[in-house]
Amino acid sequence: MQHDLITIGVIVAPHGVRGELKVIPQTDFPDRFLTMDDCYIDGKLYHLSSARFHKQFVLITLDEIVDRNAAELISKKDIQITREQLVPLEEGRYYIFDMIGLSVYNKEGVLLGTVSDVLQPGANDVYVVTKPGEPDLLLAAIDGVIIDIDMNNRTMIVDPPEWI
Repeated sequence: MQHDLITIGVIVAPHGVRGELKVIPQTDFPDRFLTMDDCYIDGKLYHLSSARFHKQFVLITLDEIVDRNAAELISKKDIQITREQLVPLEEGRYYIFDMIGLSVYNKEGVLLGTVSDVLQPGANDVYVVTKPGEPDLLLAAIDGVIIDIDMNNRTMIVDPPEWI
């Protein structure tokens, strides 16, 4: 079984009678389904034979799923890939799941907490920083507030606005 699998979609239901699957993409790169060779469902390797877009869904066919009955068995399951299959990001951009757990410090080196969530309300992401016994700190992911992100050391240096 593979470790460190990342969810990129959820199988909603079978589509038709030949084993095609209706998938809601959970990725910023839904086109990846059109070029993928394989994926994991419940830790088991499956091979994609086709993919196409239909409304807000991706309809996929897997070599191992040949009819509606087999498709029903994997409905409501996550479609996952390995870290090696991720789309590379530009310098200074990070996947949300990599941000979770970063230790957050202010410019003076005081630990403010850890990133527990990343909200995406619109114009920019917002990092939710959690420290036991204190209210969550919400930090806009913008220059001037986020000073440095060091993925190797799993740290973030921030300069929160004065009112926080």
